[in-house]
Amino acid sequence: MQAPVSDPETSALAVYWRFFEGTNSRDPKQVTDALNYPHVRISARSKANIVEQRQTHAGRMSFDPLISTGWDHTVGMEPEVLHVAPRKVHIKGGWTRYDRDGRPIMTNMVTYIATLADGQWGLQSRFGTDTDLFWGKPEDRPREVEVDLESNARKAENIVSSALDLVGIDNPRATRHCHFPFLGIHPGDVESIADGDALRQRLPASKPLISDVEAIQAGATGANVTFRATVSKRRVEGVFLVKVDDARWGIKGGSLITS
Repeated sequence: MQAPVSDPETSALAVYWRFFEGTNSRDPKQVTDALNYPHVRISARSKANIVEQRQTHAGRMSFDPLISTGWDHTVGMEPEVLHVAPRKVHIKGGWTRYDRDGRPIMTNMVTYIATLADGQWGLQSRFGTDTDLFWGKPEDRPREVEVDLESNARKAENIVSSALDLVGIDNPRATRHCHFPFLGIHPGDVESIADGDALRQRLPASKPLISDVEAIQAGATGANVTFRATVSKRRVEGVFLVKVDDARWGIKGGSLITS
């Protein structure tokens, strides 16, 4: 039974676990039903594709590519709730895929944006750091490539801090720290912002008071960064996915909770 609307944290965590139950059932409908639409997975290493409708996702969903890697089941990481609002919850989580002998295939650290839309809690977006560089069978893996995750985390933090420091002072320069289209996640909506001109119109005119900028998850080509801010006496909590694109670090997508 779905958790009551009055308890967003419980509802969001229930849909987090329902997503993995659907994956392990190998039933496309169960996975599709755990999501809200339009839905987007923002990836640190691949193009983000917005799936507008539930029927579209159901029609595209196939477990064949996953099974071809030797996958047998997925175990979700113990989640950590980051920020909570009546219609949106940010969850730090992720998963590990295993083969039938219990050997790990790959792990990914992900921040999930759970929302209440059209009376249903679902995952509106997934911010994947793409922790591993290789997605194939364990026996086909090349020699491990050394990745400095701590360095990537600091780079991502610096990008977010630099962008936020410019907001309300020089918004055009602030938007130069982003990749476009920039994707904003809202309950029941994924906003695709085409360029810096469009994004700066959405930024506040006064400088926010920023605190607690922290890379909470880092991968080979990206990181998830959280922050807190006060804008015109309103509290803002957010998470950004920061990624490398054409050798440049930039913010690709974000979700904000304002109170």
